[in-house]
Amino acid sequence: MKIVVAGYDKMLAALILGAKLRNHNILGAFRIDRVKYSNFTLFFKDIFAPSIDYSFLKSHKIYDIKAKSVNSKEFINQIKRLNPDVILVGSWSEKFGTEILSLPKYGVLNCHPSLLPNHRGANPYFWAIYSGDTKTGITFHKMDENFDTGEILMQGAFDIDPNTTGGALKNKAAKVAEIMIGDLLDDLEHKRIIPIIQDETKAVYDKYPFDGIDIVDFKETAQKTYDRIRGLKPWGYCSCVLKTPKRETVYRIKSAKISDINCNLDDFNPGDIIQNNKERNIFTVKCLDLAIEIRVF
Repeated sequence: MKIVVAGYDKMLAALILGAKLRNHNILGAFRIDRVKYSNFTLFFKDIFAPSIDYSFLKSHKIYDIKAKSVNSKEFINQIKRLNPDVILVGSWSEKFGTEILSLPKYGVLNCHPSLLPNHRGANPYFWAIYSGDTKTGITFHKMDENFDTGEILMQGAFDIDPNTTGGALKNKAAKVAEIMIGDLLDDLEHKRIIPIIQDETKAVYDKYPFDGIDIVDFKETAQKTYDRIRGLKPWGYCSCVLKTPKRETVYRIKSAKISDINCNLDDFNPGDIIQNNKERNIFTVKCLDLAIEIRVF
């Protein structure tokens, strides 16, 4: 099958590697750098500070498609010239217009790292953790003119480790996608897939980022506070204000764990410091229910 891939980072690489493993033909790739930077800036960046995506494409000798948008005349003309059977998308921020969606034989297929229709939108890794999910997954779906609403072609679920970070979950999702994409392409080619319309009554669209996403005020449960801190890594660090009798200090939280400290927590209010080790920058703080131990800097 002839394929064009649009995406960035680990998901771009995963889709290319998984497709090549099954001997599908990668005609070219459209990297997010083309959308983010001007041609002038990107020219010098590719020389002096090349992105991981550019280095990956170059090392695998994959044609680097030049355009400013998936809906641009340049991209559409290149797709017409390359004539792929399918366009695979692995992490992208633009909506695809009607013209580009209709060009490939099998359409434009998105790899979304959640079990749609749950956690539509950006960064479902954070939302899966912050929502307390025990499972997440990969959904391959046909793209339409809205975000993450198209017919489901294939899904694969996997467990979320209770101590994993958003970044680690992203890495795991990419590995699962790399395994799944070969089966998806083979099943498409042999007409073994029956598309499933998403159940809109179960749809959840998550906004990312949202106001206060990186603020810990200890008014949530210890579990929810912990999930916020680890879910945001590596995209950012949460901040908090710790109060002592003499002053209030703003800290950034490097790491955290739910504390098993042996004391009467009813004697403390959310945000109270129960124990501290200033030499190691570790504080144990009361949350809504239990206590959480945080390492700050």
